[in-house]
Amino acid sequence: MRHFLTYLFLSSVMVVSLAHAQQTESTQQASANDAASAEQENILFGDENQPGRTIHSEIVTLVQGGATLDEAVRQTITNVTREDEALISGSARLVVGLNKGISANFMRNMVDFNKLTDSTKGSIEAFPSDAGEIIRLAVTLYPSFAQDVIDSAITTGEIEPNDALLAAISAGADPTTVSAATAAGANVAVTATPAGTGVGAGGAGGGDTTASTN
Repeated sequence: MRHFLTYLFLSSVMVVSLAHAQQTESTQQASANDAASAEQENILFGDENQPGRTIHSEIVTLVQGGATLDEAVRQTITNVTREDEALISGSARLVVGLNKGISANFMRNMVDFNKLTDSTKGSIEAFPSDAGEIIRLAVTLYPSFAQDVIDSAITTGEIEPNDALLAAISAGADPTTVSAATAAGANVAVTATPAGTGVGAGGAGGGDTTASTN
């Protein structure tokens, strides 16, 4: 009888210890997940007021859950463009849904680069004839960084500075806070110039920076 009681006591102790260990492990895992989530929020480009960051976060969550990047981008773009979806505003939803192929390319770039300038340039280089549309998309998704979008678009050489500016303004950029002059100054340095055209040498005095046909 004594041995039986001892066995019951030891069994109870083992069960309690195991339950405590499992609870501790669950708590530690939850803390680790919270920390990972917080770290993810800290490293994503932009802030909580940027619709693009919300989309970016959704894509990363799906990838962490096992989806491929292409699958995650496609699913997220499909989800956020549904009429009953409130993840982003109605205006942003319309712009993203206007050309899902371009939107998917842009957001894939954001996940790859986590930099708005590189993502904008990459999408324009992939779809040069849609440079204006890409600028409108980028400004809509990252309205606080409209000037960065304009600057990076101009440096591709695929769109005129004034056209880039107008595209950004049409997407809601404040015309009093953006300009067609890049951060480097009045001159606009482009990576490629179509044959027969060139960028005017404005110089420090702020000369003409529009492309001229020879």
